[in-house]
Amino acid sequence: MNLFLQTVDFISDKAGKAVSWLVLALTGVLAVEVVARYVFGKPTDFAYDLTWMIFGAYTILGAACTFLAEGHVRVDVFSSRLPQRKRAVLEVILYLIFFFPLLILLVFACTDFAVISWRGDERSAVSLWKPPVYPFKTIMVAGFYLLALQGLAKFIRQLLLAMKGKP
Repeated sequence: MNLFLQTVDFISDKAGKAVSWLVLALTGVLAVEVVARYVFGKPTDFAYDLTWMIFGAYTILGAACTFLAEGHVRVDVFSSRLPQRKRAVLEVILYLIFFFPLLILLVFACTDFAVISWRGDERSAVSLWKPPVYPFKTIMVAGFYLLALQGLAKFIRQLLLAMKGKP
């Protein structure tokens, strides 16, 4: 069990660190757009689509790493006052009621969207560039799988804490 938890943490951490480099790509695309638009007076056809795809990939693929580092916003006004074991019980209940049902829904829905997008050779209709959308939708599926895996690891840790009373 410990090997599984460490492997999931390792994958989430490495994926997050790898994806963090997308910020440089995003900055580069935006810099090219700004120069093209304001220096040459001719905006690019690709910047809008490329920026939302890069930022979306950065966000969804980095979600598991952020979850591992407990960087997501939490409102723990009540749970912070509970003893560690009772807080773990509450976390287990909340994972079962909210986290896993939502993630299951997102994984299945995004998987269907990606498959349909691949089959139909879906393209963005927002700009003249019209890039394919299916790679981005596949990245979304991968990101939700990574987040679900990291959530499972955190759930197992909380469950063990709730049962044993110690990490």
